[in-house]
Amino acid sequence: MENQVTNNANALRLFFTEEVFLVKDESVEILPLRNPEPVLVAENVSVIEAKEPVLKPEIAQIPGINSTNIPKVYPQGPEIPHIVAEPAPEKTFKFLGGNKKSVLILVNDNEHDVSTEQGRELLRKIVKAVDLGTPDFAILNYANYSGTDYAELQRFFKPAIMLSFGVEIADLKLNLTWQNEIIVHESTRIIFAPNLHHLDSDLTAKKTLWGHLQKIK
Repeated sequence: MENQVTNNANALRLFFTEEVFLVKDESVEILPLRNPEPVLVAENVSVIEAKEPVLKPEIAQIPGINSTNIPKVYPQGPEIPHIVAEPAPEKTFKFLGGNKKSVLILVNDNEHDVSTEQGRELLRKIVKAVDLGTPDFAILNYANYSGTDYAELQRFFKPAIMLSFGVEIADLKLNLTWQNEIIVHESTRIIFAPNLHHLDSDLTAKKTLWGHLQKIK
């Protein structure tokens, strides 16, 4: 069925044949509107679609290496070798005799190799009294090795008997006391007496020495 709705003016006249008059009715008062509410006119609002920012992953950029960014290279110092303390060389001594029987005779004379003529003669009597010949003992002038202690003498000569003329216990750094008796220190028998030159004229000291010599024969 065809649509019967039409807006054509000629077609409408076929249906509305009577005349229509527009009469103004003055009995009806049309009052104006009080406080008319403002009519909001829609402005042309441009809507911009908000786009969420896209977070781009940050990429750590390594700056390019140029001549100014070249890392400094420090020269390595020479390696310091570990220094090991070397043991002190063993002290050597110049002495008279052969030391075959490990008998060490210490003298102390700054002017003579052994002692004065009187002192040398007394020493000859002493070694003869204990049946010693020149090859059997060692004579060391301590005046040429001042400051040498007993330990150094012992390492070099290894004496079984030591006769000390004019060399004191303190000189040898021994914690001992001389009481006119033979001292046995470690494996060494030690006799202390005055300097040979002075001993020759000291009868008391000479007699004490003779008594000690008889004990070590």
